Amino acid sequence: MVEDRLSSLPDELIHKILFCYDMKFAVQTCLLSSRWKLVWTLLPCLYFSSREFRTLHKFAEFVTHVLSHRNHQIEVSSVKLHFYGAANKDFVRKIANYAFSHNVQELTVSSSCSNSRKVYPSCLFRSQSLKHFTMTCNYMQLCTTKTGAPLDFPSLTTLNLSYITLSGDLFSKCVNLKNLTLEWFTIKDVEVFDIITPRLSNLMLIHGRRSITINVNAPRLENLTISNCYFSSLNAPPGLSSLCYTFQLSPCSFVRFSNDQFHSLNEVTICLSDC
Repeated sequence: MVEDRLSSLPDELIHKILFCYDMKFAVQTCLLSSRWKLVWTLLPCLYFSSREFRTLHKFAEFVTHVLSHRNHQIEVSSVKLHFYGAANKDFVRKIANYAFSHNVQELTVSSSCSNSRKVYPSCLFRSQSLKHFTMTCNYMQLCTTKTGAPLDFPSLTTLNLSYITLSGDLFSKCVNLKNLTLEWFTIKDVEVFDIITPRLSNLMLIHGRRSITINVNAPRLENLTISNCYFSSLNAPPGLSSLCYTFQLSPCSFVRFSNDQFHSLNEVTICLSDC
């Protein structure tokens, strides 16, 4: 008889292994043996992907089953949610409310749907426990900006937004934010976009579009990376220590800086590329 070494592993290691796969695979492991029957109900990290489901309705049914049958005494440390298509707003709200009620600290949401503007409810952008948030979509506007309300993440330290449209005052309530990355983004409805974050130390702006002024009100900012962005100008705090600037050799690609921003710089990296 072949020894089952995998089942003899401690639960913590098994949980890490299963998090490399989506929850459908994790639930299917309950058929392996009695040792695995309830393992998936104890997972603190949840990864939901609609890739393996024929319809989003079937996917929603599966997620509802998982959330209703997992051990509710186990807090949720991390959630990954990926849609191939437009998801129902009530369905997303159910997942967000469950995750936030279990003190989730890391949340990743991504969508491959080109028409995802009405997917995400405003409750997705409010959490007392969340520390790391990553969102990738296809040029959707954050629902919170419709009413001008900022993201409400008082514990958040890392925020990554990709393929997204921004407007309004988004970051002022993220009072503990230290790392902010905006990638493949555009800004609408304003000529001056403010990034107000009192504890921000690292800011990356990558492939930004729109000829506007960006004001970075972040007195603790140390590291600034700007790559292939098209802004009229950018105002950074004077205490900046490191600047990495990448741009194409085109008249419209240069970002103007004021003369008094860089007297504290210790490191500068400038990369030029052809059009």
